[in-house]
Amino acid sequence: MRLIHLSDIHLTANGHPIWGVEPLVQFNKAIEKISSINEIDAIVISGDLSDDGSLWTYEYIDKTFAKLGVPTYCCPGNHDNLNVFYQGFQPSFYLRDEVFKLGEWTFIMLNSVMPGMSRGHVDVKRLSDTIQSSDEPIAVVVHHPPIEQDGWLNRKLMENRDEFNNIIIQDHRVELVLYGHSHCYTNKSINGIIYSSASSIGFAFHPNLSKFEIAHGNEGFSLVTLNGLDVEVENVLI
Repeated sequence: MRLIHLSDIHLTANGHPIWGVEPLVQFNKAIEKISSINEIDAIVISGDLSDDGSLWTYEYIDKTFAKLGVPTYCCPGNHDNLNVFYQGFQPSFYLRDEVFKLGEWTFIMLNSVMPGMSRGHVDVKRLSDTIQSSDEPIAVVVHHPPIEQDGWLNRKLMENRDEFNNIIIQDHRVELVLYGHSHCYTNKSINGIIYSSASSIGFAFHPNLSKFEIAHGNEGFSLVTLNGLDVEVENVLI
């Protein structure tokens, strides 16, 4: 079973350039790359679909994934407009904040956004209750990093990450945590749990570069292969 983990598309209305890059061009390149990969069961997006929160961006993303035809699930990031994300636009294809099953796995899509803030916070009670309702291995998808990051990327993390990690470590059903926000690919095993962030689609960063310096050529997504409880994550550049 294979899925694509996308994050931080940062699309802008009518494809307007930001940070000296063109997120629309990058997004279309990512879609082209995904379409060349066979046997993809689902796509999960860990937030920041939009950079400016405009209706245009969500409409474009929805139409694009509809054409691709792979089941797609999204949670919001701090750049997303929550009013548009949840109420102002009803996607015809992608699903938001859903708990869904893929093979023998349960996926929990969390909202970690604190309106007006770059840092994040999750509803740990909802997480705990949802975990308790599943008898299957679990993957959690969230925007904000729940673990420390390398170098200058260690900023604006999930504020209640200790509570988050205590829940998933004690339960033993969560095997995988996918997140974004850092704009950098990472893959770590901590207490037997895989924590993996996808590189940004819109523009990438790197801990060895200067703060907010664009890591040109590092944009991409993750290809996640699930074989029973075995998890393999591959960084795919676009």
